[in-house]
Amino acid sequence: MRLKEKTHRKFVEFFEKISTMYQGKEFELAYSDIQRETGAASVTLKRAIQALDEDGVIEVQPGRNSRYARIRYLLASQNTEGKASEVTSNESPNSEDSSNQEKAQPGVPESVNEDVSELSHLVDHLRRRVRNQEMAIALLQDRLAEIEDKVRKR
Repeated sequence: MRLKEKTHRKFVEFFEKISTMYQGKEFELAYSDIQRETGAASVTLKRAIQALDEDGVIEVQPGRNSRYARIRYLLASQNTEGKASEVTSNESPNSEDSSNQEKAQPGVPESVNEDVSELSHLVDHLRRRVRNQEMAIALLQDRLAEIEDKVRKR
C-alpha cells in the first residue's frame, strides 16, 4: 500500500514531533487527535498508519480501546544519531555561542531545560485542544440557534 509523498511526509513529521514531545518513548494517541492534527480523512489515516507500520517508521499496538493506539516512533534513534554526528562534524562559531549561553546561566541543569521544553510542548498541545473544543462549542451554539429559530417560526 503506497501513500502519496506529501501524505507520507506529513504523517512522518507528525509522529516525529509527537515522539520528541514524549522523548522517544512509546505514547498513546486517539485516532481522532491524529486525524485532526494531520487533516487527513479517516480512510487515509488508517492507510497511512498501516503503511508507516509496514515501512518500519512506527510500531502500532492497540490502545486502551478501539479509538486509541499505542505508537512508538522507530526513526527517532536514527535521526538523533544523524543529528549528533552533524553537530560534531560541523564545529562552527555557533558552538561557541551555545557554550557561552551555558556559562550565562550557571546553576541551571540541562534536565531543567528539557523539562521546560517538554512542558511547553504539552501546553501547546493543550491550547490546540482547548481551541478545538471552543470551535466545537461555537458550532453547536450556532446549530442550536438555528433550531430555536425554526421552532419559533412554527
